[in-house]
Amino acid sequence: MKAASILFLALALASCAEESSAVAPGPTLATQAFSEDDDLWAMIPAEADLALFADLAKLRDSPWTRESFAKASPGVGSDPAFAQMSAMDRLVFAKVPSLRDGATVLVAEGKVDREAMSKGFLAGGEVSNRSTYRGAELLVRGDEALAFLGKRLALSGFTLAVRAVLDCNAGLARAMDSESWFKDLRGQLDKQRPTKSLVASLYVHLQPATREALLREMGEGGDLEDFGGRIDLDADFDAAAIGVLGTAIEARDLAGRLGERIRDARTRPIVAAFGLSSVLDSLRFSAKGSQVEASLHISEKERSEISHRITMVTETLARMRADKPRADTPKDDKTNQENAQP
Repeated sequence: MKAASILFLALALASCAEESSAVAPGPTLATQAFSEDDDLWAMIPAEADLALFADLAKLRDSPWTRESFAKASPGVGSDPAFAQMSAMDRLVFAKVPSLRDGATVLVAEGKVDREAMSKGFLAGGEVSNRSTYRGAELLVRGDEALAFLGKRLALSGFTLAVRAVLDCNAGLARAMDSESWFKDLRGQLDKQRPTKSLVASLYVHLQPATREALLREMGEGGDLEDFGGRIDLDADFDAAAIGVLGTAIEARDLAGRLGERIRDARTRPIVAAFGLSSVLDSLRFSAKGSQVEASLHISEKERSEISHRITMVTETLARMRADKPRADTPKDDKTNQENAQP
């Protein structure tokens, strides 16, 4: 599974610094209480067009992702702020392009080590502003900000996006959970599985440039308007996704093309080598009105079998690579050495 790697990539993107002028501090309000039962989605600005939620605590513990998550974790000498964020319990990474092209924000909930996070943030350059905003401690460096709200919340990203999150938390701005496209998708997906098994979810309100990129790189997705998906890990692995298109005809066409691609992929030798045939067989695409629904189920038994096959194939390839003669070694190297003897 590569879920952990994807999550860490999101963290890395959110921590990228962008040089610009500092912003003035805003008014100070009392810090709002925040409990584990609160919804992080209610803090994400309504203008966000992509948001990824991850329950890092569950991913660290699940046998499906525990090993890969540990390998992807930052090692000794890595950015302290990055290491701290990856050790949090839950997070939401969001893109808010309406504030600026490429603007992102990360909201993380868990055990906050303010000293370590601040140290990592300070390593990127001199902090031009220290202030409080909506009850949060705010450090600003150029166009980037790091904020601490209460004992268990840390925010980082584009300064205006961080401030927008704090506005949402204070109830002074619309949040993503009030947007109809998000509420509809989330409502449909949450009906299918219990909340306790949810480990990750992704929601995207596709912009024209995103649709063009999907069509160019994947040959599909040019008609997608919205996308929602979630991953659940219990004993088994379950994934569900919904794509919203403009018309029912577009939905039927996309579902048909995706089904054909899966059938074609099933005949490839690598699929058999890794024991993925049953996985592809469980992948379903169906059209429902103007939506395409997808689902995937992998049992605990299949996980063990796939892991075993991947290990066997990997070890075989490693042995083949080790036994292969080096390209830069002449075949008659031994003869040349003997002829060079006096």
